[in-house]
Amino acid sequence: MRFVSDASSGPFGKLFADARAAHGVTLKQVSASTKIPVSTLQAIERDEIDSLPGGIFTRGFIRSYADAVGLDPRATLERFEARFPQESSVSTLLATIEGRANEEFARRQRTAKALIWTALLSAPLIVWLAGAVLPDGRRAGGDAPPPAESPFAAVAPPAAAEPRPVEAGTLPAAPAVSAALTMEMGATADCWIEVAADGETVLARILRPGEREVVAAERAIDLRVGNAGAFVFTINQRPGRSLGALGEVVSLRVTPSNYASFAAE
Repeated sequence: MRFVSDASSGPFGKLFADARAAHGVTLKQVSASTKIPVSTLQAIERDEIDSLPGGIFTRGFIRSYADAVGLDPRATLERFEARFPQESSVSTLLATIEGRANEEFARRQRTAKALIWTALLSAPLIVWLAGAVLPDGRRAGGDAPPPAESPFAAVAPPAAAEPRPVEAGTLPAAPAVSAALTMEMGATADCWIEVAADGETVLARILRPGEREVVAAERAIDLRVGNAGAFVFTINQRPGRSLGALGEVVSLRVTPSNYASFAAE
């Protein structure tokens, strides 16, 4: 039977404290059943939301704690979002994707510029070596080679303030932020995951509490989770449903046609 309490006029965390008292359980007992640290449960009860990791992690804690003390997880989460709108997982997801896209674009820009300068500086050396290896030390036209000079003499060093302009299209385009499937993943306890995007494995590691990963794909995301009860996620900006119990191993395939079935109701 679900515990019902009206916390709209008081601190949001009082809803949990009252429900826990009604069930006669301690914070340590709730922590043992949910694998959520006692300090995190205390922060929720005290409305110290700024001390929580935010995004899908805080939402996962809210749902797990609500279920443990007899509250309706969905209704409690909706009340939490109304009270703390800045904790919306959608804004957190977009910020994470945009940040990673910008980092990847900057990395590719640096790599492309380094390759271009390497090619420009190497060109005179290649020409010089080609002339040096002709028979009898002569060039293709039969004339004697000119006096030796530095292979880099004809190449002016790049200006420090104004790098040589690069023609349009020579740098890689910024990675797209949008995709048919975008999954943000986190964990409320240690959780082993293996993820493949469009058939290519992109993740295979233990996800720790407070860590997050974002994976995008066009055709399918294949996921294997080693601790389903501790795994939290969003799929295309929608909060994901529970995939199983603590310690349970689950495998699933998410596609553009079925992703909605993995979203919380």
